[in-house]
Amino acid sequence: MGVNGRLDHVQIARILGIPIYLHFSWLIIFGLIVWTLSTGYFPAQYPDLPASSYWAKGLVASVLFFVSILLHELGHAVVARRHGLRTRSITLFIFGGVAQLDKDPQDGRAEFRMAAAGPVVSLALAGVFYAFAALPFVSASIAAVAQYLALINLLLAVFNLVPAFPMDGGRLLRGALWGSIGKARATRIAGGAGSFFALFLILAGAFSLVAGNTLSGVWYILIGWFIKDASAASYQQVRLDEALRGLSVRDAMVDPVVTIPSSGSVAEAAREHFMHTGYGGYPVTRGDAAVGLLCLKDVLRLSHEEREATSVQGAMRPLSDAIVIDPDAPLGTALAGMAQAGTGRLVVMQGDRLVGLLTMNGVIRRLRVREDLAG
Repeated sequence: MGVNGRLDHVQIARILGIPIYLHFSWLIIFGLIVWTLSTGYFPAQYPDLPASSYWAKGLVASVLFFVSILLHELGHAVVARRHGLRTRSITLFIFGGVAQLDKDPQDGRAEFRMAAAGPVVSLALAGVFYAFAALPFVSASIAAVAQYLALINLLLAVFNLVPAFPMDGGRLLRGALWGSIGKARATRIAGGAGSFFALFLILAGAFSLVAGNTLSGVWYILIGWFIKDASAASYQQVRLDEALRGLSVRDAMVDPVVTIPSSGSVAEAAREHFMHTGYGGYPVTRGDAAVGLLCLKDVLRLSHEEREATSVQGAMRPLSDAIVIDPDAPLGTALAGMAQAGTGRLVVMQGDRLVGLLTMNGVIRRLRVREDLAG
């Protein structure tokens, strides 16, 4: 099981303070690359070698390829840190890797530099592997792997420079346009380029399927579909950021707040609160102090017998930075934290005092009212 109770990825390392996750889909592409290199690429390039040599080369090259992708993403993270942005995590998955930032950069210059860092790292790696393969003391077997890595890193850099958002090239385009036309319009233009490129890949995949190239056809379609969805999601996120501009947690929180005492049983909380209101969670108090958050999903994890025997104290999520937000924090920051926590709500605390509850539904209602009044 991965962190935060997620089953789809697992943490494998922490580099520069950044957790590195491996998505289960990574196993699919890793196995596919090992198989393709071991049965196709290396036998074609270096015939008459034993099968064990091809499989060893394929395995080593695949591992180093994903190390290269990780270094590519760390390049983004290092430059982001220099601009005051924190990288929450890096995840390796079927389409490569993705670095998740805590928020978007504040200007186009930062966006441009961050986007350029990944391809620069890949180009540097291509040069290093190419130079290493050319050294006189390097054996032909090792040189074969190094030459492949030089080629694949060069292709990775070139592919990522395609001006299609949210790829690095699309972010470079957005960064270049940001200062003159604003973030929203720059994102719309870069996102449009991303949608066009995605459509091109999907059509290319369809033609490949018709031509009998099943594997490459499916691969083009999957990548195109991923870029299309990611481009649309990125633009929607920018529109949301624009809608949230100037709003704080205080503007959307629920106040006053209904709370649940920590001493009661989960069964009592279910009967007296959740079943009556249908709300998804309540702050938990001990005396006058807030001590945690009890969510409906925490109740549903327990059987009926366990709910009778378990106290709210035993089932709640204790207050922590993950589920607590200040009332004056930007609403956009709070939404990002809410998504990370996976609770659908955050406890609003001013110092040690409970002042409200921020829920996703409350944010949606606030945005609808603002949109209606603006219209």
